[in-house]
Amino acid sequence: MGKIIARDESDTADILIRFKGIERYHEYRSIKEFTNEWRDYDEYMKEEVLSLEKPKSEARRRIDLFLRRIKNVPTNSEKDYYNWKARG
Repeated sequence: MGKIIARDESDTADILIRFKGIERYHEYRSIKEFTNEWRDYDEYMKEEVLSLEKPKSEARRRIDLFLRRIKNVPTNSEKDYYNWKARG
C-alpha cells in the first residue's frame, strides 16, 4: 500500500483506493496512480465540453463551410460536376 502524510506532517497513513466503475473494479495503491487515470468530472466539463460551446475558431468555421460545400457535390453526371466545380 502507498503511504500518505498529512499536510501539517502530524500523521501518516497507508492508502488503498478501491471502487467499482461502470464495467470493472479499480484498485490503486497510490494517489499518483489514481490521478494518472482519473480526473475530476467538473474540470473535464469545463476544459473539454464547455469549450465546444464557445464561438468557433476561424479554422473550424472554414472546415464547416468546406463540409457544407462538399455535401452538395452533384454525382449524377460529369457535366453537372464540372459546372458545380466551376462555380465553387
